Amino acid sequence: MKTNYRSELSCGHCHRKGLMQVLSEYSERDIETLTSPCGYLVKESERPWGLAYILARCMCCGDVTLTKIEWHDNFNVEEYGYTILFPSSISS
Repeated sequence: MKTNYRSELSCGHCHRKGLMQVLSEYSERDIETLTSPCGYLVKESERPWGLAYILARCMCCGDVTLTKIEWHDNFNVEEYGYTILFPSSISS
């Protein structure tokens, strides 16, 4: 995952873009397990895509937002999939 994704993060509260301070991040790359016909592990192959979870504080309103990023090595950061998980857009 490219590291310049921060300019694409949006606040889930005030909806400002690019004014986020990253507090914590977790990223994982998908791995494909290739097996032989009889079921033995042949090798594990890293795939060029994965998921990241970013916890960031808005520098404008001060609230925190949790964002899921679906990334691919061949994409620009503008093409990543950004989904705000917190705050939820569904009101209870």
